[in-house]
Amino acid sequence: MCRQGASAIQAQVLDQVADASLRVYIAWVPILPDDSQAAAEESSKLVTDTRTSHFWDADKALPPLFASVLGLPQDWPAWDVYLAYPAGPTWEDEPPRPAFWHHQLGDLDVAPKLDGEAFARQLRELF
Repeated sequence: MCRQGASAIQAQVLDQVADASLRVYIAWVPILPDDSQAAAEESSKLVTDTRTSHFWDADKALPPLFASVLGLPQDWPAWDVYLAYPAGPTWEDEPPRPAFWHHQLGDLDVAPKLDGEAFARQLRELF
């Protein structure tokens, strides 16, 4: 699913939203048994747009931080989530709340399931 999401972000968001101020930050996190830094580096080839930065979160620090901000159920890590922010928010004690977000977290109904075209439409409204 992570690879499908990365491909959707490249093809349906980055390839379709030409705004030079758009920035994409991808944090690869070892959640599943086969997740490794080498696998993350290989998967990062799916998102090659120069507006993208990739990070390896070996300590799994980000999922619980974002789970809290997104209102996910207790003990449900925020992974396979796609967050959008307008220009301006800063990270203080915890990550800022996104303007909107999509996910690939199964049947959770806390936000829409990732739809690259819908995500791109909503993203354009932030610019």
